[in-house]
Amino acid sequence: MPVIDAAFYPLIITERPAEFYRQPPAGTDMGTARLYPIADVRPGDWVLGEFERPLNPGRLDTLMQSAACFPALPATLNGYVALDGQSDVWDHGITVLIIPREYIPGDTYADRSGGYRVGDRVERSCTYEPLWDNDRDKVGTPRLMIQRGTVTEVEDGAFSVAWSGRWNHGRIEEQAMRLADPAAIARERSTFGFAVGDTVTTPGGTATGVVMELYLHFWAGAPCARVYWPGSGWDNDSCADTFRPTNAYVHKIPDNTYAITSRTGYPATV
Repeated sequence: MPVIDAAFYPLIITERPAEFYRQPPAGTDMGTARLYPIADVRPGDWVLGEFERPLNPGRLDTLMQSAACFPALPATLNGYVALDGQSDVWDHGITVLIIPREYIPGDTYADRSGGYRVGDRVERSCTYEPLWDNDRDKVGTPRLMIQRGTVTEVEDGAFSVAWSGRWNHGRIEEQAMRLADPAAIARERSTFGFAVGDTVTTPGGTATGVVMELYLHFWAGAPCARVYWPGSGWDNDSCADTFRPTNAYVHKIPDNTYAITSRTGYPATV
């Protein structure tokens, strides 16, 4: 590869949101930040912002930095990229400011360059294809969603993952897998009372389900959850999951109900 001179551009910070702004993991060398084409972003790279057109050394342009940076989980749907694995809002032609995963400090959860470890909480992106209208979906409108699981076995580069619940009519493609973000899980539990992948019971304790997604009611704003009920006898029918306010459930210790095995290195694909 030929050696070329580095081009430097002036940067003026005009605003930094105080309430939701999140720094990269402690100890990260911010000098390692790089501009990458969005197609080159990998699972575990930390996304800092986006740049919507090619850099022009003769003009000072605007770089939009996210209010909260996050580890990437790239997935594509309908020509748009979901850098977080579920929000397909980034155009495929943009440039992204990232910190490559190799430069995230080794003592943070983001470093698994040597492979995953037993007990790691992981998540993948999948495409959910609704076959009926419900409180969240319309027929024929696929959505990207995340699913969480736990690494249960690692041996000679192979690992097993127990996935929490399952998506009826979901499509698992060769999507990448990343470590689940502890901050995101804590944020979900503080807002909704539990996180995606947790198990819940009905108030009477007659049934146990797995939280597949959390959302706010479209007009009331009440915290709600889609819950999958394994072993209900309705596993291949719409009755297998329900939509209710989260106060209709009782929180339990997280559990895993659906397992698969993959043989890949980091970043894993399943």
